[in-house]
Amino acid sequence: MIVDDEPDAVTSIELIIKEFNPDLQVVGTSNIIDNAWEVIKETEPELVFLDIDMPRGSGFDLLERFPIRKFEVIFITAYAKYMEKAKNYHSFDYLLKPIDIDIFNQTIARFKAHIEKEGINVFKMI
Repeated sequence: MIVDDEPDAVTSIELIIKEFNPDLQVVGTSNIIDNAWEVIKETEPELVFLDIDMPRGSGFDLLERFPIRKFEVIFITAYAKYMEKAKNYHSFDYLLKPIDIDIFNQTIARFKAHIEKEGINVFKMI
């Protein structure tokens, strides 16, 4: 699942996945958190690529809608200033825009290894 208010960012992520990680399937995209919440509930993705600074709510606001979260999150944002806060949400990784393809692919490789070894973690809001 890809959640980002910038259409070019969504397209870029989709293209990188298709080109370098064809075994991953994008189950949905959204440019607002209200719709993203519905799509995540419906599709139950293992991984969400999540922007932080969006109109009508942040990526953090979206995660707070899931008192029990059964998916991993990789934040992809233009702002380094949210990195510490992202750790409080147990993000798998935090990538900066513009996306570095090599770093993105390294992160995906780590994610795949993590899933193979440990499966999906379950996170609970306190």
